[in-house]
Amino acid sequence: MCNKSVGVLILLSSLFSPIAWSETTPASSHVDNTVNSNVIANSAVTPKLSADDLLDKMKIAFKQLNYDLSYVEIERGRITPMRYSHGVIDDVSVGHLLSLNGNPREYLRRGDITSFFEAEQPGYSLSSTAIPGLLFNLMATELTLDDSLYQAIYVGGKSRVTGRLSQVVRVVPNDKYRFGYLIWVDTTTNLPLRIDMIKDSGEVVFQVMAISLYQFPDVTPWLEQLNSVKLPPVLSAMQTKELMPEPTKSEWKTAWIPDGFKLIVSNKHQISGIGQTIDYMQFSDGLVDISIYINTNVKAGSLSQGLGVSGQISLQSKITDDIEIVVVGEVPSATAKKIADSVVRNLDD
Repeated sequence: MCNKSVGVLILLSSLFSPIAWSETTPASSHVDNTVNSNVIANSAVTPKLSADDLLDKMKIAFKQLNYDLSYVEIERGRITPMRYSHGVIDDVSVGHLLSLNGNPREYLRRGDITSFFEAEQPGYSLSSTAIPGLLFNLMATELTLDDSLYQAIYVGGKSRVTGRLSQVVRVVPNDKYRFGYLIWVDTTTNLPLRIDMIKDSGEVVFQVMAISLYQFPDVTPWLEQLNSVKLPPVLSAMQTKELMPEPTKSEWKTAWIPDGFKLIVSNKHQISGIGQTIDYMQFSDGLVDISIYINTNVKAGSLSQGLGVSGQISLQSKITDDIEIVVVGEVPSATAKKIADSVVRNLDD
């Protein structure tokens, strides 16, 4: 049933495309991604908002508007096209994310329930779990609270992304151990058009770039069709625990981790690339994750050969006394190295 659901989702995604919907809909019913230069020149000046106001309006628009956003994720020359469609059906937020290249990956979120369809794995649903990805992590992270790990700054001026006017917000971490962000917010819809993950130097290490944006007055028929598809049932508490076990006491621990990061996974599992069991810990600050792998049998194979990472993800590896420690995460390489150097055996009772 789960595999059949995946096929239905993919089929509906191709049959009920936003292009087909826009062709049968009056031109006034959607906002095209093309903006005429004369319109730009003669448009009214958008009132200046604070960075916090812009981010709040962006999150509201992301959850409440009917739209289709096609974008690419860019990391060191690798381009991954994605399409996210959103609508509000019976006062419930419904969002569908589809990868457009390679093995199909789909995520359908209804309210606070997200269904996952990845590669050839059976589909499953989880409660209170967001669609994965930087775009969705940012929409779910409170960046404007007083105790936030980041602060938002209004950059000022206007910029154009995919032919649309936007205002720019810079998100600056409160320490040197995280990346910062630049966010371009559409002046018409308040939806995000571009997100850059950046180093202190300004170098972009990961980017989300819109290539088209359509806003609709009502939910599109194809999204309504997706909403009617029977999805895998929500996993029970026991099944969820089996899929994502609660952290258990590990033989290892970090003597240092940046403020705000909490342990969310701790277990032993096998790495297919080297065919052996390793100790694993995962930390998250709500926006990015850090994974730590400890290999106590280096002679049987190196973790560096079994882990594939690229783009925004830093990898630091060290071998001491035949013990290999690898840290992977969406943090600067200096942060990953400092964490790797701090990993020690857990001698606590």
